[in-house]
Amino acid sequence: METLYRTYRQALWRFLARKRLTRDEVADIVQETYCRIQQSTDPQTIRHPKAFLFRVADNIRLNARRRQSHGIDHDTDAIETLEIATEEPGPYRSIEAQQELAIVRVALQELPPTCRDVFVMNRFEHLSYPQIAAELGLSVSMIEKHVSHAIAHMRKRLSATRPLRKAPLRVLK
Repeated sequence: METLYRTYRQALWRFLARKRLTRDEVADIVQETYCRIQQSTDPQTIRHPKAFLFRVADNIRLNARRRQSHGIDHDTDAIETLEIATEEPGPYRSIEAQQELAIVRVALQELPPTCRDVFVMNRFEHLSYPQIAAELGLSVSMIEKHVSHAIAHMRKRLSATRPLRKAPLRVLK
């Protein structure tokens, strides 16, 4: 292995340097190449050591590039310090959600009683239109109208309370 290293080290460095890698990247790939060859194969059994060495090094380089392009990093230090994104909303989103929920509650109370009952049965109790129609003694088309009216009312209330976006600034000439 030592003879292989001394014989081809500089040529391998030049080969990798032409691939637009930093000195540190080249050093890492060279080291990884010799480590893999030493772990997997007896250097005496390699028929074309230079070609084999360059192929292993190039494969390591290509694999590293693929990992980078896919955002995969097998560096254990990076994995240990990685912050996992949480499913919990941030403080701003939590406050915003509470405000939207309060608006929905008020908007729900503003609906006529039958419309409110139909909406609650459909959206919160997960009953189908025919089930609601049978329970309330209404037609399915009437149930559809109540749900549509309730949704339109909710949208109207929610959009009315969202801050208006400012128009983009115009550059005066």
